[in-house]
Amino acid sequence: MKKIVVIGAGIVGLVVARELANYGFEVTIYDGKRSVEEGSDKASGILSKRGLELSGIRYKKSVINTLHGARLHFGRQTLNVNTEKVQAYVLDRGLMAKENYEAAKEAGVDVRLGNRLDIEGIRSMDDGSTVIIGADGAVSMVARAFSFPNIKDYILTYKAEYEGKGLVEDSGLVDLYFSKDFAKGFFGWIAPYSSAIAELGVGITEKSKKHSKMAFEVFTKSADLPLRLSNAKTIKEHASIIPVSSRPKTVKGNVLLVGDAAGQTKATTGGGIIFGIACAKVAAKSVYMNGKHGRKLSLYERDWRHSYGTDLKLHAALHSYYSTVSEKHMERFIGIAKALGAESFFSKYGDMDSPSLMLKRFFLRKMAK
Repeated sequence: MKKIVVIGAGIVGLVVARELANYGFEVTIYDGKRSVEEGSDKASGILSKRGLELSGIRYKKSVINTLHGARLHFGRQTLNVNTEKVQAYVLDRGLMAKENYEAAKEAGVDVRLGNRLDIEGIRSMDDGSTVIIGADGAVSMVARAFSFPNIKDYILTYKAEYEGKGLVEDSGLVDLYFSKDFAKGFFGWIAPYSSAIAELGVGITEKSKKHSKMAFEVFTKSADLPLRLSNAKTIKEHASIIPVSSRPKTVKGNVLLVGDAAGQTKATTGGGIIFGIACAKVAAKSVYMNGKHGRKLSLYERDWRHSYGTDLKLHAALHSYYSTVSEKHMERFIGIAKALGAESFFSKYGDMDSPSLMLKRFFLRKMAK
């Protein structure tokens, strides 16, 4: 059996390592972090209920809130998507990382934390037979070490957690704010952790040539946020970078990229966990089929794009649309969509992860009439 080296002990790295260990491979993970929880709160923890259930990962101990809907604000228009059922969970990303670290260890994965590898160290592992998997995030050292083509589009985010009375209007609803005044190429958000704690954040395209903290400061002075933050105290804040386009190539020889390193993220929200985990499973199966049946490892590229490429392209198309059209146009569009029953449709058939599934539901609904 081949030896496997995974670079990156985030959720996706831990999942791909566990899957490979369950196939019978000898798997070692390297990460510069001293603990798997380290740095995990840089990313937001909102994940769809359906996506988590399909992922097969451990997450139940890390749930801190449930969400049943969202309000999307476009200037003077607001699109309300509200259901009675739980649609998503807010997770403590540190606890989630710990749960999946334990699952990887139970499967027999050798997790070596506190081992930060430079480019030469990563290259030295390529002995022609060892499979190297880069699960090391948006700015992937593995991708640099083996000269993979660059990811073209990134979003810069800045977020802070606040606690205070009057901060959270409804602990089951997320608010998304679309405005080029503070969120060029993305949006601002308020995600409730509880009735008194919420995460506020904003994202901007890296092409805007601005610092995300500047955009965040403008965001917190917009709409009703000054009032909502008047009695709130800051708990912690973070900046991060998120890929919103796929890397043109994600496999070279015995080297594969997964998750954010491959750009397997939703361009609409920057979420990478659900698609990253799905593609990690594809990667693990590709390695298994290569070792067991001699199937070309390069087919990993075709396999993950065949399974998830359509949805990722649809997310990219939606992101491109709301990032480029004028706010007046969006206001008119949302007004028309509401008049046509968009709120009711999305409340009943909406899916955070799969636009293609929503389209199928839409056409089946039309055919049934």
